[in-house]
Amino acid sequence: MEEIIEYCGYKNAFDLIKDHSKEEDLATLLEDLVNSPEDAVDFVREEVERIATDIFDWVDHEKIKADADEESYQRYRDGD
Repeated sequence: MEEIIEYCGYKNAFDLIKDHSKEEDLATLLEDLVNSPEDAVDFVREEVERIATDIFDWVDHEKIKADADEESYQRYRDGD
């Protein structure tokens, strides 16, 4: 996640999220964090990735490669 934050020109996730979220969205995120602290890392990562993709045109090349590898494996398994 640090690489994504730096790609967007920020030093921390809080500033990135704060600068690119509406107050209502921040309140919802806070509610989710308080109600499910065990999932906090996932909530923050998802929000950082959403902002990076929507605003900074960030692309998760590792996910694209992993998806392509999985698709190739499935075709191999299915005999295609």
